[in-house]
Order: sequence, then C-alpha cells, then structure tokens
Amino acid sequence: MGILIRDILEESAKKFADIKAVKWLEKKEVHERSYSGLMENVIAVRKGLQAEGLNGKHISLIGTSSVEWIESYLGIITGNTVAVPLDAGLPEEDLVDLVNRSDSEALFLSPKNKALLDGILAGCPKIRKVWILQEESLDVSDGKTASLGALKAASGKCDSDTSVPSPDDVATIIFTSGTTGKSKGVMLTQNNLATNVASVDYTTDPGSILLSVLPIHHAFCLVMDWLKGFSLGTTICINDSLLHMVKNMGIFKPQVMLMVPMMIETIYKRLASADAAIPKKVLADNVFGGNLKIIFTGGAHLDPFYIDEFAEYGVEVLEGYGMSECSPVISSNTPETHKAGSIGKPLPNAEIKFENGEILVKGSSVMKGYYQMPEETAETLKDGWLHTGDKGYMDEDGFLFINGRVKNLIILSNGENISPEEIENKLALDALVGEVIVTGEDNGLTARIYPDQDVVAAKGLDEEAIKTALQAFLDNYNKNQPTYRQITGLVIRKNPFIRSATKKIKRQEALIDEPLPMA
Repeated sequence: MGILIRDILEESAKKFADIKAVKWLEKKEVHERSYSGLMENVIAVRKGLQAEGLNGKHISLIGTSSVEWIESYLGIITGNTVAVPLDAGLPEEDLVDLVNRSDSEALFLSPKNKALLDGILAGCPKIRKVWILQEESLDVSDGKTASLGALKAASGKCDSDTSVPSPDDVATIIFTSGTTGKSKGVMLTQNNLATNVASVDYTTDPGSILLSVLPIHHAFCLVMDWLKGFSLGTTICINDSLLHMVKNMGIFKPQVMLMVPMMIETIYKRLASADAAIPKKVLADNVFGGNLKIIFTGGAHLDPFYIDEFAEYGVEVLEGYGMSECSPVISSNTPETHKAGSIGKPLPNAEIKFENGEILVKGSSVMKGYYQMPEETAETLKDGWLHTGDKGYMDEDGFLFINGRVKNLIILSNGENISPEEIENKLALDALVGEVIVTGEDNGLTARIYPDQDVVAAKGLDEEAIKTALQAFLDNYNKNQPTYRQITGLVIRKNPFIRSATKKIKRQEALIDEPLPMA
C-alpha cells in the first residue's frame, strides 16, 4: 500500500479551495491562482494528454518557474504519464540528447525558450507534440506545435478522467547534473515522492507565504517547495530572477524559504556590509521582507557560522541533506529538533547505516533506479541500500554529519586520507576567500583560491597584497594542523571556478582558470 501525489493534491484542493496556491509577478503586477483554480487546470492538462493518446508516455518540460509549468508538471504526474523536467539553462545539444535519452514523446516549452523549438523538432524524432506554456493560441501550422490553452481545450474530448496510477509507477525522471560524467535519469515513483512529502517533519498554517527561489527542475525545489508546500496549503510565490530575490522578498513578504548555501552566503555579505549603526531588526526587515522566520537549506555544506549570524537577525536556518536518488530528502533539522553543524536526524522513512564511513540509505523514498542504465543502478543500489558517495557519521543524539565525499578523497603517499571539503570549509571562513578548492599535488595539499572581489575592491588590494594576506592566513591555519593536513601550495585564481547547473563547483575542472561564458 503506497501514497500517490494525486491523493495529496486532491485533498489540498478540497481543504484549501479558496486559499491562494500560487502568486507571481507579471510586469510589476501580482497575479494569483487559488487551489481550486490550480486543480481545475491540472485536471484539464491531465485529460488533454489522455485525449492526445499519451497515456504511459514520457513528457519533457523545459522552462523556468511559472504557474503554467507547475500545472503542466502536476497534470503529467497525477495521470498515467511520466514527467521529465529539464534544465532550461543547458545548451541546445544537451537538451536534445536528454529528450532523446528519456524517450520523451511530447514536450512542454516555455515561451522564453521558443528558440529551441526548431532544433528539438529536428533532433528528436520521437517528439509528437510540443505545447508552448501560454494560454494564447499560436500562429503555426506544423501540426506538432500548439499552446497550453489548446491542450486544455482538448480535454473536453474526454468524457472520463484518467485512471489512477499505481504507487509503484514511475512519476518522474530527474536528471542529475552530471558533474562526474554523463548525467543519469533518476526514476522516482509515486510512492517515492509522496512518502518524502509526508515524512518531512514541518507544518505551517494554510495560507503561509513561501517564496520559491530555486530552479524548478531540481528535486529539492519540486518536492520541498511545491509538493510539500501544496500539501500544507501554503501560498507559493514565484521568484522571477535571482537578481530580484531581495526585492521580491519585500514584495511577497515570505515566512519560509528554501535556499542553497551560496544564496545564504550572498545575503550574509549584504547584511555584513551594511552600516553598523542600522539596528539589526530594521536591516532584517529591509532585506528579508519583515516576516521571514525559517530558511531550509541543503545541496552543499553550510558553515554553522551563518546559522549563528542569521539567528541574530531573527531568521532560523535549518540544514538538511538529500539527493535526487532519495526523492530528495534524507535528513533534516526541524524547528523543534536541530543541532548546528549537523544535517539533522534521518526522516522516519529512511534507514541509515555506514560502510567504510560512507552513508548508505534504505527506505520508501529511495529511487527505482537510473533510466536505462542498469550498470550504474547496480553500482549505486546494492541489496536495497543506496550508496550516497558521502562520508559521514551519526552522533550520540542521532544527528547525522557529513565530512566529505568518497570520490573526492585525496590519498597521500604516506597513506593518509584527506577529505578536502573539511579543509575547504575552514578556509572559506576568511573574508578574502571567495571560492576555494583543495587539491592533492606533489604529495602535498594546494589551496586554489578565487579572492572575494568585493573585499579586494573595498580594501584596494593589488595582486601582491592579496598573495601576502592569503599566505598569512594559510600560515596561521597550518599552525594548528598535523603535517599531512597542512597547505603547502597556494594558487590564486583570476576567475571563478566552473560550476554545475546545481551551482556546485566541478572538481574535475578545478585546474581550468579561464573566464566563464556570459550567461
């Protein structure tokens, strides 16, 4: 017996019918959709897909956060179809490859990404239909392209709704960012997603405001912002651009947000650079919109320093841990049970054990496998245990901690195993260190540092002054370290590190120091 996303959504539509489910900005005006209006559109999409003969098929989505995107996604996963959300920021050739590798037969495409249309139609022979995510009809006659409005209108051809999926049916295929090679399609079932939503221990009043700032194709955003948010009857406000995040916090005045650590660090720099004479309450209201109480964070390590600092501004930062392969949350700190520096206690549906220091997970949210990649699936899933690739431990209170990646270990000739992340997290606390990666070279450790450009500008530092300051900091760090953990080399970068779509530094490209392509 399992749970379905359809059940969760239908219950919310009944309980919270008149509450606003989504708010978004269009030309500075706030638009909104109620739970009943949202459900009406979800059913129309679902029935439209049935009318188009797409039952059981895979359907891709390319676009950034929008009400049309989320209604289409929900229309897919509450029926008998499989959703394949893709990163709209990827190059066209990569998107063509993923549409083909996922065996998608239809596509929802944002109007902003219409430039991809010809390339996808030419390069993806299985695609039968493309719907542009807009209500207005299109002036095209290729027989393959139509508007979302036309699909919803087609739902009238179906007398009955689609049959209910099984809990073990695949609901969505989410491609990992592929920092370590070819991206893999994570198959998550209805029950995987629904039990993850149910197991995350967080409640809030219906109508509470949540501002969604993460990319919508990521599991963390999709499941925890949208699916969890809808299960609680929250009003989810769409952030139209990271550049507008602070401005939109002022417009929507959220009570809770999900962020990756990089966003928290960026906001902290803004807080720290403000005039010290401004009272912290005034500054917090100005930056956070006045109502923000909780930030949930995950995706990378967050130094406890930021948790303490944000607490001074009245904002509780709660760190969690997960991966797409676990739908995605594995553990989380909660408002009632938390410990700074940890990634929280495992969810009730997750069993944890350790093998040579590696975190292994078993439970109802663990993926079915990687789509059409049996070898990679067998490597990661052994006897039902998911091998996370993360090293960690559990303390006496049951809180989980991460202290490195299995594959990132630097093994020195003296047999010492070094987890670079532990050292990087310490080095990153210096204000002058913008980004840092520790590499193993010449049987020693080298810190590759991209200086924080705001600090460089504020202090008027030239290259020699930067080198002197960083070397002094490293010398100070080395004093308290055993010989094998001391930094013996320093490389000062001229450019930021190359990052993946999930904003994680690509370690295998850490030696490349070239200007990044303009976004």
